[in-house]
Amino acid sequence: MFYRKYRKTILPALFLPLFLIVWELYIRIFHVPNYLLPGPAELANSMVKLFVSGDVMKHIRVTMEEILVGTAIGIVIGLVLGYIMAKIRFIERLIMPFVIIIQTAPKISLAPLFILWMGLGIESKAALVILVVSFPIMINEVSAIRSIEDNVYNLMKVLKASKWQTFCKIEVPYSIEMMLSGIKLALTQAMTGAVIGEMIGAKAGLGYLLTLGSETYDIKMILNAVILLSVIGLALYLISELIERKALYWKVIDKSVVG
Repeated sequence: MFYRKYRKTILPALFLPLFLIVWELYIRIFHVPNYLLPGPAELANSMVKLFVSGDVMKHIRVTMEEILVGTAIGIVIGLVLGYIMAKIRFIERLIMPFVIIIQTAPKISLAPLFILWMGLGIESKAALVILVVSFPIMINEVSAIRSIEDNVYNLMKVLKASKWQTFCKIEVPYSIEMMLSGIKLALTQAMTGAVIGEMIGAKAGLGYLLTLGSETYDIKMILNAVILLSVIGLALYLISELIERKALYWKVIDKSVVG
């Protein structure tokens, strides 16, 4: 019972020491040069130095700000556009082709445009995040509203409910599950958008550290930036999963009852 409850935590905790041991053994057995792949202890020591010096905190703060600001605005835009497109077919036919064209374009090709238009600051990175975040939110919102049966709307008409009451009592509860699922997906894409923008042109950020490490052949800086980005991405995913679980508590109860 204990294992089943905490297996998502136990298994990674058991795998991590094994991975570090294999990593260290690989370096020692095959005599891998330090400039190609440092050992776990050496990499951890360089990570500690980054935090002690305080330089890395500025880069983490910049990347997080880009992700959070871009994600917040992207969610609002995605929800509004998705709702309008779900309710008005003409708007969907008018907008959707342009949305698909923009989304299928490689983001790395759009980043230089945003930087040229908005500069090297947070604005260009947040714009790229907005672009990648709004699409999954919008698509999920359209699917959620369209999945509501006509009988539900007919019942609200019989009850003489206003459009606002229908929106609050029917459309919001029906769409919240798919909206939260879209947000979870959007957060992972937001990280990618922010890093791509920083790698193309930035004054700070973890993507900027990746580029700096590549230009100076500093493998430790590159690996530290990758590790920090992975930790931030995992943290954002876990937070979104927790919010989803709390908001959809009734699903958790149903599963426990069935189990």
